[in-house]
Amino acid sequence: MSLHKTMIEHLLYPAMEHLKGNHIRSILKELKQSEFGDVSAIQKARLTELLLHCKQHVPAYRDILPSAEQIKADPYRVLKEQTPILTKRIFQRNADQYLADNVPAEQRIANCTGGSTGEPIHFYMTRHQVESYEAARWRGLSWYGISQGSRSVMVWGNPLELSKQKQFANRMRERLLKNRCILSAYQLSNENLRDYVQFLKQYKPEYIYGYATILTAFAQMIEQQHYTIDVPLKAVVSTSETLESWQVELLQRVFHCPVANEYGARDAGILGYTCPKGNVHITAENCIIEVLDPITHQPLPAGARGVLAITDLTNRVQPRLRYLLGDIGILSADQCPCGRHLPLLAHIEGREDDLLIGHNGALVHGNVIGQMLRPLPGIYAFQFRQHTPKQATLSIIKAPDGEVDEALIRAKIGKALPDTAIEIEYVSQIPTTASGKTRYAIRECPLSE
Repeated sequence: MSLHKTMIEHLLYPAMEHLKGNHIRSILKELKQSEFGDVSAIQKARLTELLLHCKQHVPAYRDILPSAEQIKADPYRVLKEQTPILTKRIFQRNADQYLADNVPAEQRIANCTGGSTGEPIHFYMTRHQVESYEAARWRGLSWYGISQGSRSVMVWGNPLELSKQKQFANRMRERLLKNRCILSAYQLSNENLRDYVQFLKQYKPEYIYGYATILTAFAQMIEQQHYTIDVPLKAVVSTSETLESWQVELLQRVFHCPVANEYGARDAGILGYTCPKGNVHITAENCIIEVLDPITHQPLPAGARGVLAITDLTNRVQPRLRYLLGDIGILSADQCPCGRHLPLLAHIEGREDDLLIGHNGALVHGNVIGQMLRPLPGIYAFQFRQHTPKQATLSIIKAPDGEVDEALIRAKIGKALPDTAIEIEYVSQIPTTASGKTRYAIRECPLSE
């Protein structure tokens, strides 16, 4: 263990806990014990406490939830049969009604989402909530031998709004207090790729962390330029975006290490983490995840694809029961051979508006567009937007010296979306979301159409 890592884990973190009243490490210790214990009993107890809290202190739920006796008798039945679904739009319009009346204003921590699906969602958190999210992240990382002092590289965006002096101070804090260095995703290009690769070799991080699309682009550039990453990485950690199997294979091939997928949301915490066996374990001590029919919102069994409804069991300041994040996924009834008792997400398939409308209203996941177009020559990047079931636009960035076969593209997409007329346009840039993510397939019309 390096001296810097030892100092962070045995001096800086304990000092921070003492000065700020931080409980991340104690929560982490509990999570490490519970993952092999009776997780369902912990979850049930926390759900009961949350529902009782909402009944007594949260105006939005005061008249909806049944009596305390009914909640204690069967909290899961109360949640799934007597609690309505909460959409982002309903929450935005009535956010004050979800504020608990027993949490003082000075204990509220203001936050907001990145606005990937439109306007940012503004909400409040508590310190315990933040610390529970962080502990869940560190538990997932610990499955790969990574701890708070482990040296890391984030392939991320720089805080551009800061002055150069403040950017330098921010980099120094990251390096000294977190043993972490940030490589700017905004400056990632073939021209400076050699410098990035050389830095990794000299810095020797234990793991690399970043958005799936950015890590993928980085790996593709390394492979195309025939560079080698001879750094003994413990893992490459992908976050905030859907990670497809072909991306996992690419990252494993280029970086010669396991690939972990961190599934979470700013307004819901760390919801799941991939274990070294390749399965995504739900953070069941902190949340309940349901899979619902995208149109009717009726519960679906394990193995069925649907929208995810999240109940955050750590949220006491502004609870959101059965909250629709907008994600699509599949629950699994299997047990992981790793031995952990945490339930599994069989697959996370991206956003609800990545679902496209096919023939006779059949739902087609947008991933199919990528599977069809990615192998075709002449295409460097693309984005498919379905405006209505009958109309769509495919934006393409051409590969250098590449020829695009439009007839072949229309024929391939036509197999999945035979009723949709496609307009093809050539662009120099594919827009990202406000938080810097890239989306390849977007539905702009309601599923009811």
